[in-house]
Amino acid sequence: MFFSKLAFSWVNPLLAKGYKKPLILEDIPTLESVDQATVAHGKFTNAWDSLKNEQTIKNTNMVFKALAKVYCREMVLSGVCVFIRTIAVVARPLLLYAFVGYTNRETADLRQGLFLVGILIVVKVTESLSHRQFYFIARRTGMRMRSALMVKVYEKQLKLSNTGKKRHSAGEVVNYIAVDAYRMVEFPMWFHVGWSSFIQLCLGIAVLFSIVGIGAFPGLAPLIICGLLNVPYAKAIKKCQLEFMVAQDKRLRSTSEILNNMKVIKLQSWEQKFKEIIESFRELEFRWLSEAQFKKVYGTILYWLSPTLVSSAILMGCLFFRSAPLDSATIFTVMATLRTMSDPVRFLPEAISALIQVNVSFDRINSFLVDDELKDGLVKRDQEMERPDYCIKIEDGNFAWDPELSIPTLRDVNLKVKCGQKVAVCGSVGSGKSSILYAILGEISRTSGAVDVFGSIAYVSQTSWIQSGTIQDNILYGKPMVRNKYEKAIKACALDKDIEVFEHGDLTEIGQRGINMSGGQKQRIQLARAVYNDAHIYLLDDPFSAVDAHTATSLFNVSLHLLIMASLQIFRLSSLFY
Repeated sequence: MFFSKLAFSWVNPLLAKGYKKPLILEDIPTLESVDQATVAHGKFTNAWDSLKNEQTIKNTNMVFKALAKVYCREMVLSGVCVFIRTIAVVARPLLLYAFVGYTNRETADLRQGLFLVGILIVVKVTESLSHRQFYFIARRTGMRMRSALMVKVYEKQLKLSNTGKKRHSAGEVVNYIAVDAYRMVEFPMWFHVGWSSFIQLCLGIAVLFSIVGIGAFPGLAPLIICGLLNVPYAKAIKKCQLEFMVAQDKRLRSTSEILNNMKVIKLQSWEQKFKEIIESFRELEFRWLSEAQFKKVYGTILYWLSPTLVSSAILMGCLFFRSAPLDSATIFTVMATLRTMSDPVRFLPEAISALIQVNVSFDRINSFLVDDELKDGLVKRDQEMERPDYCIKIEDGNFAWDPELSIPTLRDVNLKVKCGQKVAVCGSVGSGKSSILYAILGEISRTSGAVDVFGSIAYVSQTSWIQSGTIQDNILYGKPMVRNKYEKAIKACALDKDIEVFEHGDLTEIGQRGINMSGGQKQRIQLARAVYNDAHIYLLDDPFSAVDAHTATSLFNVSLHLLIMASLQIFRLSSLFY
């Protein structure tokens, strides 16, 4: 088992199978439980909650501390691997110096030569194995970090308050998942590369001093100069990265709003105007992106120039100070040592740049996760129906979309709905009809009063919500198929004729946001989902807004009658908002 993990021989059966035939999904082994997103999210949530209770959230980066608390052991293990690899890399020039010195002797012991060759082989094997283990552990840890943060961002989006939603648009939330969380895959690797590169540089300098003595001093000057020049380079890269992310957020926010309102834009022939707006944001984003790429050329020049300058300065120092003879052993060792120092010089700026980007992502995700969210307990829920005399009870309720405003959206609401009762709320536009629904659902902040809800809820929004998938998937919504109830729900919502027209029936794929369905069809699909849900309470927010008068009459007479009378549950509540 140990050798299998050390040499990665556990993957040989999969490679052998892939050599014989193309791999299919059944050939790929499943993930271990520790690598599943559910487990990673659970560990991160526990660490997040413990830190949240210990200190003030807004004064520290909670995301970094929570990840460090969860994955400290794995980070230490990968750090040990990279440290062993660094020692092995630095030891090679010393072994080369001893081996070349051994070959230059007139009389040499064979056993000593074999010993040097053996040690050189062991060092090289150790370097290779430790490097592979470091890379695997670091990438695996990064994958777990990314999974935990992606789930946490999704979870936070469901709890985000209305003021928080104003500060974080849909495009920005997509960026938190697609860009910021994805950078966590690279974070453990670049973190260890950063400090190990610095150690490798210091050990390389120590090796040079042990070989050439004070002749290595002239080589320190160009090395220090190149290191100091990396400071403004890192600051410039960080500024470009911050501005690039801000410009990207603006573009995604505008693109999302334009796509959501494309029908109005097309009707008003505003395509060119909004196209110019998107292009202006894209130009700003491209400007910062191109500036960052041009600055990376600066880092590349430093990488290719520094080894030549350092080696020339060291050899000149040896000639000037006469600190070491310029024989084959000295020259080969100096060149080999500089070769081991070239990778740290190359990767150190990249590691700094990557860590700067990760730091920006940490700050962005942290600002999102610590933002205001809807308080728990806005609605007292009881799924077991312990109070069957009424379903919904609101006493002296005051509700506000923005809790900071002095005037609430709904004031002095008192509502008591008995079991099996139908309630219709009518009013002018903006009078707060939909806000009452959100108050029952707990989606609007309650400033005072009490809200009690007994039983499960099925909600039909005014704007139809459709997920990508088949019609059947949208109606069942994860519930098991009961054919008789399913057919009744389709017929009650007047979907039977539509399904007969479709080539694949109820297995017809619905595009993104129901793009290949009419507004009435989408509304009836989500109404069928509510009917099939078989809930205790039905909240219908103007369910006939997108259907014609004939279909609305049919739905009212058949579907609502089914919701009230034909269910196996004790009672139903329908709230109709016109």
